[in-house]
Amino acid sequence: MQSMRIVDGNFKRLGYVVLACEPVQARMRAIKARFEQRFLGQFSTDPVRNRNIVKLLAEDIGVKRFFCSEELVGALHAHLGIAEPVQTGPIVTHYTASDLTGNNYGLPYHQDWPSMGTSSKGVIAWTSIGDIGRKGPGLRIVPGSQSRGLWPGKQTDAGYVLDDQDIANALDVEVEAGQILLMSPYLVHKTRTSAQAGWKLSLSCRFDDFACEAWNRRNFVSAYKTAVDRNTYLV
Repeated sequence: MQSMRIVDGNFKRLGYVVLACEPVQARMRAIKARFEQRFLGQFSTDPVRNRNIVKLLAEDIGVKRFFCSEELVGALHAHLGIAEPVQTGPIVTHYTASDLTGNNYGLPYHQDWPSMGTSSKGVIAWTSIGDIGRKGPGLRIVPGSQSRGLWPGKQTDAGYVLDDQDIANALDVEVEAGQILLMSPYLVHKTRTSAQAGWKLSLSCRFDDFACEAWNRRNFVSAYKTAVDRNTYLV
């Protein structure tokens, strides 16, 4: 197994670190090719249908294997000290585009901790199926913002949105396809939308440490629940 190397950031000081490993990036390039060849081909003029198709990428076997890879698990051990990683949330797709499917939707500045509420070593693993630069849609973070803990904000159906949306010293993340951004759940971040043509599709998954004593004392609570829509079969 090839270890992942640090490309940017410092998790302890800045609340994020970007990791890279060629075999991992090669897997993501294969996922992107499958998405473009199989999933995009199912798109229609119905944006609801298209968003449902995008969400299904999170259930793709290759994507699930990506987030369970030995390289990523090893990085959680080596760079964050997570002894027993467990996935405490589903894999989530983040499609950003100015077309009808994306509708330039994106969350403003927010923090993920209130939507997790799990171990003290919780982390978000975020990646993209394509390269992301400082132009076009992407992700904007505020390095070091995790040191203040939970900022004043309001819990909404979409997430914990901050009261302060005018924040200085933000950084537009630059990652190659398949590089992995590990973020503290307290790191302030937002979706960067753009009127430019094209789309961005990122994927994220949340990990916690089953060996966390604080989480143990809280009976391993999690904000995630299982819900089943019993009426979908009628559609």
